[in-house]
Amino acid sequence: MIRRIGILGGKGVMGQMFQPAWEKLGCEVRVTGSRDPHLEKALVLESELIILSVPLDKTTEVLHRITPWLRPGQLLSDFSSVKTKVVPEMLKTPAEVISAHPMFGQVPSLAGHNVILLPLRPGKWQHKYERLFKELSLKTVTLEDWKQHDHLMSLIQGLMHFLHITFSTALSKAGVDLDTLLSICSPVYEANFAFACRILQRDPNLYTHILMDNPENPQVIRHFIEEAQQSLKLVEKKEEAAFIEKFEKTREFLGEAGQTFSAQSDFLIEKLKEYRSKAE
Repeated sequence: MIRRIGILGGKGVMGQMFQPAWEKLGCEVRVTGSRDPHLEKALVLESELIILSVPLDKTTEVLHRITPWLRPGQLLSDFSSVKTKVVPEMLKTPAEVISAHPMFGQVPSLAGHNVILLPLRPGKWQHKYERLFKELSLKTVTLEDWKQHDHLMSLIQGLMHFLHITFSTALSKAGVDLDTLLSICSPVYEANFAFACRILQRDPNLYTHILMDNPENPQVIRHFIEEAQQSLKLVEKKEEAAFIEKFEKTREFLGEAGQTFSAQSDFLIEKLKEYRSKAE
């Protein structure tokens, strides 16, 4: 078990969730914030595991600052959503390296959420680091290639965040009366609106860098826009048969996952109805 953990940026959202959780397991967890660079040396020297949990645009800056204090045998990790900039720099240090990506933001409970692990130069630490998350009832998923991670994130995060932000921007430009619109929505549409609001109510700096720092995102978004334009043409020309064919081919691609997640949506909608009735 890893006992001495240092979290740089530990006074942010992730640190505030992981510090008390790991302390309950008996770990000693040191944290620093943006105003504590004078505490970073002691944190690095006295920790077995050092985690970079700082904003994406500050990660390499902090890493370069602490590199002189890192040593062989320590484990260096990060919680970055995009690995393109930070992973090559982490591998230049003398420490062992396992990159991590918690696939969630601020949540009431850590249990049941996913954490991606990238064992880039794991040394003796891989199973111990996995255990540290599993003890919190988190699910770990291992990827070997950080470039694959960023490609997958361009589809999961880049495209999804772009969709939600653009959807909300389109609503704002439509000049719609939001109260009236929401009053006539069914729970299905409320659920979509809820996930868009979930993004827009959080740190704009984070989502800006998730979209702009991943070099895979522009191409993925361009493909989406091209596909949207093709579908728009079918709608404008009222080409029903072609649209239905595309619809059915897409459903075929989704396969069993389509049925599974459709059932999940029924569950979420029922929960949303319960939440709404309690709020009223």
